[in-house]
Amino acid sequence: MGRAEPHSAMSKVNFQPRQYPRVPLVTGVRVEGYHQTLHASSIQVGAGGMALENAGQLRVAEPVTLSFSLPGGPHVTVHGVVWWKREKLLGVRFDPNDDNRHQIQTWIDSQDDKAQTAPQRPR
Repeated sequence: MGRAEPHSAMSKVNFQPRQYPRVPLVTGVRVEGYHQTLHASSIQVGAGGMALENAGQLRVAEPVTLSFSLPGGPHVTVHGVVWWKREKLLGVRFDPNDDNRHQIQTWIDSQDDKAQTAPQRPR
């Protein structure tokens, strides 16, 4: 009789693709929390949220307002909540009722269009 292959817990997890694709974005972000305003740096952004560094003073579940400029795009102010924290990073989930999320999605779509229409380098 052959040996049964071990099954890890991870093999049983059904991974779902992200609802909102993310793109790298390094830009300054003004963050307004309960009783503080601070300046952080973004790492990536999607229409559903943003990953930040240098904003460790904030707490999970804290409502925030983020203000930042999208390169070649508009200045955006969007409401959200601190969703997760890890070491020096934290994630903000944008308020799904905030219409400014659409500006972010439009900008992300334009980045994807630029990437698809960019001239290919000769090999």
